[in-house]
Amino acid sequence: MNPALHAALAEGAVVVTPNRRLARFLHREFDVAQRAAGHAAWPTPTILPYPNWLEILWSEAILSDAATGASLLLTSAQSGILWRRVVDADGLSLLDPHGAALVAAEAWTLVHAWGAGGESWRAWRGMLEETDDVSIFVRWVEQYRAALRRADACDLSLAPERLATIAGRIDRSARHLIMGGFVELTPQQERLCAALVGAGTQVRRVETLHVVPHAAASRVTAASRRDELAAALNWARNHVEQRGAARVGIVVEDLAQRRDEVVALAEDLLCPGAILPGAAVSVAPFDISLGVALASVPLVAAAFDLIALAHSGLDASAASVLLRSPYLPDAERTWARRAACERVWLDSGVRTVTMGAAIAALDAPSPELARRWQRAREAWRSPSPASPREWADAWRAWLVDTGWPGTRALDSGEYQAREAWEHALAEFTSLGAVLPRLDAARAIDALRGLLRDTVFQPEGSAAPIQILGILEGSGLAFDALWVAGLSADRWPPAPAPNPLLPFVWQRERNVPRSSAKRELEFAETLTARFAQAASEVVFSSAASADDHALSPSALIVRYPMRPAHVVSLPWWHALATSMTLEVIVDDRAPPLAAGSFAPGGSRIIATQSDCPFQATARHRLGAEAWPAPLAGLSARERGMLVHATLAAFWGRVGDLASLVALHPTALAAHIAAAVGRGLAELPAPRWRGLPLLIRAGERRRLSMLLEAWLAVERRRPAFTVRDI
Repeated sequence: MNPALHAALAEGAVVVTPNRRLARFLHREFDVAQRAAGHAAWPTPTILPYPNWLEILWSEAILSDAATGASLLLTSAQSGILWRRVVDADGLSLLDPHGAALVAAEAWTLVHAWGAGGESWRAWRGMLEETDDVSIFVRWVEQYRAALRRADACDLSLAPERLATIAGRIDRSARHLIMGGFVELTPQQERLCAALVGAGTQVRRVETLHVVPHAAASRVTAASRRDELAAALNWARNHVEQRGAARVGIVVEDLAQRRDEVVALAEDLLCPGAILPGAAVSVAPFDISLGVALASVPLVAAAFDLIALAHSGLDASAASVLLRSPYLPDAERTWARRAACERVWLDSGVRTVTMGAAIAALDAPSPELARRWQRAREAWRSPSPASPREWADAWRAWLVDTGWPGTRALDSGEYQAREAWEHALAEFTSLGAVLPRLDAARAIDALRGLLRDTVFQPEGSAAPIQILGILEGSGLAFDALWVAGLSADRWPPAPAPNPLLPFVWQRERNVPRSSAKRELEFAETLTARFAQAASEVVFSSAASADDHALSPSALIVRYPMRPAHVVSLPWWHALATSMTLEVIVDDRAPPLAAGSFAPGGSRIIATQSDCPFQATARHRLGAEAWPAPLAGLSARERGMLVHATLAAFWGRVGDLASLVALHPTALAAHIAAAVGRGLAELPAPRWRGLPLLIRAGERRRLSMLLEAWLAVERRRPAFTVRDI
């Protein structure tokens, strides 16, 4: 940590950081320094991410009676709901309305962060066609502003402007403010800081990094992007093994796109024991930024699926995953038996599973859970329509009644996921400020959107290896740092201006991602910061990707080249080459019972000819292929419907003479009645579960097939149907 920053914290200054990770890092560094100084206790420093600091400053303005006009400051979730309502109400045919709302919210933030203040977007009205993206955004902004006025609220994009105008009237407890770790301040942030200075607050910008006197930066080229990551991970592991308490960073330029690949490779190389059954999943020698959507966390996904099951049912595949979940009662003992329900649903072509169907399926493999869910369903009372708070209370009670999150103790990561779920329900409750009453469908949709937009990142112990994105890694100090992915095609990154704002305006304001010049300057700044972030820094790039050659970024070619790191063999290769395999001859299948016949009939000969192993597995050991999910009716079901329809028709008509005597209108009526009786042979839940298009198509298919068969029957000699 920069000594100047440490001294300011010790004196009680408030430090504002650009992101939460840097705030946690500075907290940890301050605590380490205090312990090293021999202190047993010390005041907790005030280190806040920028959005949290704005919320505290807004609260101080409210307590000081300085705020005029709207006093409610919307959270990101509340403003996100408003943007989604605006986009949905506009009536445009959009492929992704949710994505459009996110882009609009980002554009709204950029307009205020990088604009000159005021309502500059009004000047864009009428400049272009009504269907142009910018004109659509202006229309959405007007509707969004109207929604804010109706709610008597302000959002985080507007708050800095409001706070700047009343800074002199805010009774602030802290008079020393430090903006720490910012690569740059937006014009809006500079205006707010200037207003606070005018009100008597001392504001300084301080770098979080201290200058490393003997920083040595070099570069490496790996054969491929995967080899580059593997080299970085092996290098980090060697550093930790050799230096013990070393803090090693790996910054990956495109971590957001490659997160799953990076996590899989890191687990393979840094903690291969994590694949063993029963291994702790939350304890790892590395920590990775850019968390996942809260909706995808298994514990939270199980909770949401249980709620969806109570209201409208689940897709059969999702219901099968839920029944196998470890977050149901007695899962360790009965999950395998519950998994058999999926086979039953696949065989019967079930597409949607209701709560009643789930209880019926569980009755045999897990009767205790079936009885518990039956009691929960009898006690469940949907409060629709209701306030978000009433929905949250009802859902909590429902989850308790169904037994979530199971009976086993949660590990650290799962406990944090449950805390994140409770926080998400609290966020959902706060939506009452903008959505006073919700029916069941809208409540479920709002909760789903909230979980999808909430990022979950477990805060484990301080792992020695930190894997970070470009922005998350900026401002952090390490003992050793590797920055990967700096090939010429990716660093500096290509411009990506916001499509809802005029491109000229973005370039004039130097908005992030607006131009190649802007991206080059930003990349140069970050590269220089990374080069000073540790005593040993390695920049790397790949020599090829997707069968085309790559070259290193021009921003790193000035650093000396070092030999490529030798990628060690994976753990499974060491196991495979060191073990001695035992050979067992097992060439006799279980004998058939005396007097019995080999199953399979004549098929056994063809199967034996194709593959003796498959013949043995299928006909002697009873192995069966897993049924494929049915998009409609199975061949067996369609054949059964044809037979039932023919039987229904001839049961009424009886003979050829009666068929020939039928008037075309009467014949059509007989065919329609026979098709209806034939379709009635299919179980009603199965028929209702089919899409409307398939139901209509099957009715039409049976009618056409029956007509074709009757045309053939008319040409036969006279006959009478004696038996069916």
